[in-house]
Amino acid sequence: MKKIILTVAAALAAGAFAMPAGFTDDFDAALKKAADEKKTVFALFTGSDWCIWCKRLEGEVLSQKAFSDEVGKTFVPVFLDFPNDKSLVKAATAKRNRELAEKYSIRGYPTVLLLDTKGEVLAQTGYRAGGPEKYLAHVKGLVQKGPLLQKHVKPYEKRFEGLGRKMGESANAVAAKVAGDHEAKEKAVKAAFPTIVGPILVEMKTLRKDLAAEQVPEAIADDKDGLLKQIDNAIEFLTKASKGELP
Repeated sequence: MKKIILTVAAALAAGAFAMPAGFTDDFDAALKKAADEKKTVFALFTGSDWCIWCKRLEGEVLSQKAFSDEVGKTFVPVFLDFPNDKSLVKAATAKRNRELAEKYSIRGYPTVLLLDTKGEVLAQTGYRAGGPEKYLAHVKGLVQKGPLLQKHVKPYEKRFEGLGRKMGESANAVAAKVAGDHEAKEKAVKAAFPTIVGPILVEMKTLRKDLAAEQVPEAIADDKDGLLKQIDNAIEFLTKASKGELP
């Protein structure tokens, strides 16, 4: 009997969950509705039939009446599904979802983007424990912080991401010039690291100095500190790389 129960439970866990009440799967219609009603888009990027944290968010928050009764008062919720079972999403919707995932650089699931009426990201979050009431309070708080983050933190995040891309592009350029297998290319990139990272390290330190000097409201002080820690970690890595000290 115990084995049968576990088998049934596993089968249920493997299934997809339905689109939660109050959501639409039409992103463009959601954006228009948000503009008409002066609301924020609550865009959920999920994997309904495979992602365990997506299932938890759905079960603990999205499917709860306390959430569905309240979310529409502030948000226009949109459901952007990336299931393994392709039959769960219409072809046109799946295509649009892929375009949006690429546009917003979605790297993990669930990802919740809070968007303004032009589709600009105000804030980003994901699964959080605590139930529907706490989750609603969390996302509403993020919306309030959104304009502050856009003004004081997002420009530095973009610079940080740009430096990461620049380093990747430089490494790829070195590898592309090397004939041979993956190991040969890897050795060439490692040997070139001190040259590659030197200018990037200078820019990263400038970025750190600029962000540290940015005066931010108390509401987003933790966000600023979090980005400073990421930059500090990058500077530590780049410093070692510039000296050829990477393993």
